[in-house]
Amino acid sequence: MRRRLVMVALVVAALAATTVGIAMAQGTRGTVGRSGETIHLVSGPGGHSEFLDFNHDGLGFGDRLVAVGPLLNKSQTRRVGRLYLDCVIVSRVQPGGAYDCTYVLKLEGGDIMTHGIDPQGSSDVFFAVTGGTGTYREASGQAHYIDTDVTDIIIHLDD
Repeated sequence: MRRRLVMVALVVAALAATTVGIAMAQGTRGTVGRSGETIHLVSGPGGHSEFLDFNHDGLGFGDRLVAVGPLLNKSQTRRVGRLYLDCVIVSRVQPGGAYDCTYVLKLEGGDIMTHGIDPQGSSDVFFAVTGGTGTYREASGQAHYIDTDVTDIIIHLDD
C-alpha cells in the first residue's frame, strides 16, 4: 500500500513539474489565447484522493494530499477535462488547518495551473492562476474555489 501511495505522489509531482517546464518553455511564444475569459468548472464525484503520511505518525506538517478526478461543465452534464491536485500540509490537521496546493486542470485546449493556500474542510478561497499550456500559455488571473459537496472552480483570466 505504501508503495502505491508513493507512486501516486511521484506521478502527480512529475505531471506538475512537466507542466511547469512546458509553460516556461513556451513563455516567450505569444500570449494566452483566451484572455479575459471566465471559465466555470465543477470537480464532481468519481475522483480519487490519497493522504501520504510519510513518517507513519499521523498526518502533520510536510505530509501530502494528492488527488485526481473528472472536471465537469458548470451544469455538471458533460465531462470537459481532468484535475490533478498536489497539496502539502502546512499546519496541524484540524479545523482551520491549511494546505499549500497546486492544481493542474487539463482541458481540451491545454492545461491551467493554479496555486494557493486552502483551509481544511469546506472553503471559499482564491488561488493564483500561475500559467498553462496550449491555449492557456502565459495564463494569469485568479481561480475561485468554492468547496462544498462538489468544488466549483471559477477561473477569471486576465486581459
